[in-house]
Amino acid sequence: MARRAAPRVNRALTGQGRIRGAEQMNEITTFNASGSETEGADQMPHSIEAEQQLLGAILTNNDVFDRIASIVKPDHFYDPVHARIFETAAARIQKNALASPVTLKAFLEDDEGLKELGGPAYLARLAGAAISAFAARDYAQMIYDLAVRRELIQVGQEISAKAARVDVDSEPKEQIVEAEQKLYQLAEQGQSESGFQSFLKAVTDAVNVANAPISAKAALPVSRPA
Repeated sequence: MARRAAPRVNRALTGQGRIRGAEQMNEITTFNASGSETEGADQMPHSIEAEQQLLGAILTNNDVFDRIASIVKPDHFYDPVHARIFETAAARIQKNALASPVTLKAFLEDDEGLKELGGPAYLARLAGAAISAFAARDYAQMIYDLAVRRELIQVGQEISAKAARVDVDSEPKEQIVEAEQKLYQLAEQGQSESGFQSFLKAVTDAVNVANAPISAKAALPVSRPA
């Protein structure tokens, strides 16, 4: 999947909203089997806790990375800080160097996003919440699937918005061709351990998500220090 293929919502907030966002990212809790948490009705599908626990598994056992490297990439992570942690850990592991909370500290201690989560101590908390190695592929697959859903939503919204505009330079047939191309590209990206996502399913999902409200149960209370 291309860089930034799955759009991530910027978690940077202001005022009281920033404080609430901080409070939701700093404590690691038990895994929510639904795989989705939201702060509001318009939140994108994601699972912060799945990301946290997969990162923890990698930081405590670098061999886990080899099991999931073909499934999940940095852009599949919803939280930008998690994406940077994964990317940094992956770079070290690929150089046969240790990726642990201690070794990553030097590379990430100046990261502003990580500072909001408590700095390098957050890396240690991730390691403390690690899942077992045998479950890592399932968590990686979940993170990947949620990233594809986010991109499907974006594509569906773009198709819907463009179709709603009456533009003399954009004929309906041209819009259909453009939509088909985008959905076909996304369908081809749907090749993973769970199999190929068909073009028809991609079209159906895109139409459905473009017209249905996004809702999911809230989970994973995490707190950033004030």
